[in-house]
Amino acid sequence: MTFELVRYDAARKALAAAHRVDEVKRIHDKATALLAYAKQAGDYELQNKAAEIRILAERRAGELLVDMHATGQRQGKEGGRPAKVSSATTLPKLGITRDQSSKWQRLAKLIDDATFERALIRAKERNGELTTAALLREIKEIMQPAGGVVEPDINVVAAELTRDVESDTRRETLKTVVQLRNRLNPTIRKNLISALKNAARDSANVEAQLSKDFHEFPTNGKCHQRVIREHMAKQPEPQLKEKRALAANFKNAVVRAITYAEAKNLILANEWLGNMGTTEFTYGLFFGGYLGGAVCFGSTAGTNTKNSVCGTEHADKVLTLSRGACLHWAHPHSASFLINAACREMTKKGYHIFVAYSDPAANEVGTVYQASNWLYCGTTNPTEKYRTPEGKVWDARNVQHLTREWEGGEVIYARTRAHQKQLLLEEGCEFFRDGGRKFRYVGIYGDRRIKRILRRALRWEVLPYPKRKQACDTTSEVTVAPSPELAVFDDASVTLTTV
Repeated sequence: MTFELVRYDAARKALAAAHRVDEVKRIHDKATALLAYAKQAGDYELQNKAAEIRILAERRAGELLVDMHATGQRQGKEGGRPAKVSSATTLPKLGITRDQSSKWQRLAKLIDDATFERALIRAKERNGELTTAALLREIKEIMQPAGGVVEPDINVVAAELTRDVESDTRRETLKTVVQLRNRLNPTIRKNLISALKNAARDSANVEAQLSKDFHEFPTNGKCHQRVIREHMAKQPEPQLKEKRALAANFKNAVVRAITYAEAKNLILANEWLGNMGTTEFTYGLFFGGYLGGAVCFGSTAGTNTKNSVCGTEHADKVLTLSRGACLHWAHPHSASFLINAACREMTKKGYHIFVAYSDPAANEVGTVYQASNWLYCGTTNPTEKYRTPEGKVWDARNVQHLTREWEGGEVIYARTRAHQKQLLLEEGCEFFRDGGRKFRYVGIYGDRRIKRILRRALRWEVLPYPKRKQACDTTSEVTVAPSPELAVFDDASVTLTTV
């Protein structure tokens, strides 16, 4: 029985009743083929139905893969948990790539069935054409906690202004106008010249005011967030007395999901990197109704990191704790309280392994991860970066994003990474190795059984904790805390260090 002869409703019932991955994979492949045919034929309705069946098949396959792994019916190539059946199945036997397995399992664990159906309906209604990308956008919007309009913090405003000033679009537009200046209406040309002069004068005045009392980050041994908190503690703070009274006791504390905008206001004002990174999930620490801290989780730096922590069989459980900060009036132990509570919440979404980094450039040593009983796994390797002719520094991983040119959601041109790198070199970009290394920590959460399995599967070497005086020199011999598993910290050390 071919997919073309199966009605839409029957296909959905077949997926719901399927108990084998190969059955679901066959439906998925036929739906993919039908989707391609429908696009060529211009049959919009058939295209959306085929796309829906394909997406449903991906989610159903993800559910079955999760169940197979839990029961020992599926086992990775590289060992891991012993099989409970006579012959464990591998992904190649199922005709599924690792990338597909990871994406489908994540789709299965992301939300419940009712929410998934709701997202499907909204994706079709809002976008017309149903795509996986449109579905994921709706899922992300549904998952965001309900909340009112959040007024942007001044740091968010300044960050947006910086992006606007450095906009490639604006630069290219001005370049085009200059090249075609002889075609300009004289009145328009005169007005543009006047506008640019006024903008240059205003920019010079603003730059002078911003530079007048600006000081670089001090190299006095204090971490960046401590410096920020000490500075902000001197600024006027509404309801400060009430906030401190509530924050004096964790009985008044609640950790819950917050919106991206709420987290962004707090993170950009306090975090060393001044951006949100690859944030996908955000949690906040509330004392009463006041937000005192935020933590963000996002994707790891490529699949290699996920696979290398505890092996490919546990790669789908890995997530990065990418950003986090607490305010100056919050409880001294807010950071570790927030991290542990948020990670426990993330285990409900299927994530049990968390990777985090502390940057010695910000005088960070990872005290809060040590206080949370995370494992210290050494330092990262130097990363490749490139500097543009304008002086802006980018991570070399960004080159991959530049190899594709998009139009209407479709790739219209693709280059190899080597070709793109050569183009950047011809444009005057300089590639170099960043000598800085970051401290790397791993947190494992879940019930006793899960933690025992993952701790045994951990491939990174666990080392004694580094101390504060080593934060600025990761190449020297690292001194250790009394115990790598459970270090004892005085109140001051935890108070002065946030996420």
